[in-house]
Amino acid sequence: MQVSLSSNFPALSPNDSSAPAPDGELLNTLIEEAIAAYSPVPPQASADSASMRQTLMQLLSWAHSLDQVAARAVERVQILGTGMRSVVVRVVYEPAAESAQSFESTQSLPTSIIVKRYRRKDSTVNAGGFGYLRERYGLEALNRQVPGLFPQLYGADAELRVLALEDVSAGTVEGEQYSVAHALLEGTEQQALDALNYYIEAYRSLAASGIMGEAVEDYRLNLARADRKAQFPGAIASPGLAERGLKKLYGVADEARAPEHGADSPASSSAAHEDAPVLPAAVEELSFRFRRVLQPFFTKRPPVPEQFKLNRGKVYMLSSGDFSPQNVLIGSADGAQVRMVDAEGTCLHHRGFPFVEAMLGFPSSPEYPRYRVDRKKALPALYSALFEDAPLDEHLAEDLAVCTAVTVCALLELYSSSARAGLLPRIRRESAQLMRLLLEIAGSQDATLADFADRLGAVE
Repeated sequence: MQVSLSSNFPALSPNDSSAPAPDGELLNTLIEEAIAAYSPVPPQASADSASMRQTLMQLLSWAHSLDQVAARAVERVQILGTGMRSVVVRVVYEPAAESAQSFESTQSLPTSIIVKRYRRKDSTVNAGGFGYLRERYGLEALNRQVPGLFPQLYGADAELRVLALEDVSAGTVEGEQYSVAHALLEGTEQQALDALNYYIEAYRSLAASGIMGEAVEDYRLNLARADRKAQFPGAIASPGLAERGLKKLYGVADEARAPEHGADSPASSSAAHEDAPVLPAAVEELSFRFRRVLQPFFTKRPPVPEQFKLNRGKVYMLSSGDFSPQNVLIGSADGAQVRMVDAEGTCLHHRGFPFVEAMLGFPSSPEYPRYRVDRKKALPALYSALFEDAPLDEHLAEDLAVCTAVTVCALLELYSSSARAGLLPRIRRESAQLMRLLLEIAGSQDATLADFADRLGAVE
């Protein structure tokens, strides 16, 4: 069922018979032009298939009845992505006829929209990973936290697994708007530093919003209602990646069990479980520490407990959950608004994660290690933006060290069998250096984290 999310546009019901049907022949022509112009780069998939043509036609037909489209004819279709999780398309529309509606309403209609379809059939009922539910409800929550930072959500259809979003680049000329990542890759030293400052200010605004407001509660509640099986709705996506990477680092089989699951435990009643190897004590301890940072709530279901908000709430925040500089867009004009895109991983997370990503040079992003990151000049400002004036005491330093360990272990799991496996030695060494630095500055005597850093840094 389609849900239109606008109250500021002319009422045009999705089922309004007065809305003329889109021109099928024109759409077919535009789809063929879009496919011909699209040059996917792995891991993006080819768009030249019958199923993709069917998907694109379905998306365009669905979007036609959105209030923001107002039954306008499609002028151009541009395929932006055909990844494993979603298909993303920009749809440009012809100008609205002023005679059809008021001048004010005509001027307020967007020139283009973004339409995004999620591939996984369970994406509307599974909130565990990156996907439809987190973006659908995340955009609403994020825009309540920091109005205007993320795209508006124009419409959603759970049956089709489709979202219609504001095109944040609409109305700009080529080159007028660019990502922070582009500046870090192609800009001068000063341009890279200026771009990082935009990144920092975006995260400052998100961190300053905290987790106390109703937007966070509503977000977790919406996920819990949509996914009845969600253990920690709203926590960071795909937390199991880090634990699997941790086991990989220690050479432990995935099926290894915790020592307390002895022969008399119900969890070990099967012969298969009894024969499973036992987790080393260090892995068990680190797994616990990982979960404490990734799934920090005292109760699994909403609301977030007041005790947590008071004790730990100041080091957690709501964000898109993807800390790539590719997702922060800036304009060339003075005073241009910073925008962020891609909210499919929206979550409550420790503020240390964006700090660690930047400190390591954004290892989760596609162009790592080419990003120009001036750690000495820019990153103290990022720390201040995230943690205000909080000193790097022993407790916070250990939290940040755990965030570093979680980040590198997740990348170990993701990259080990991919074309990016060759980056892992560098990521491991630099992560180990960062952990040692954090523990040393705070005077921490945490032997478990120190031993982990030593193991992490022991690469040829």
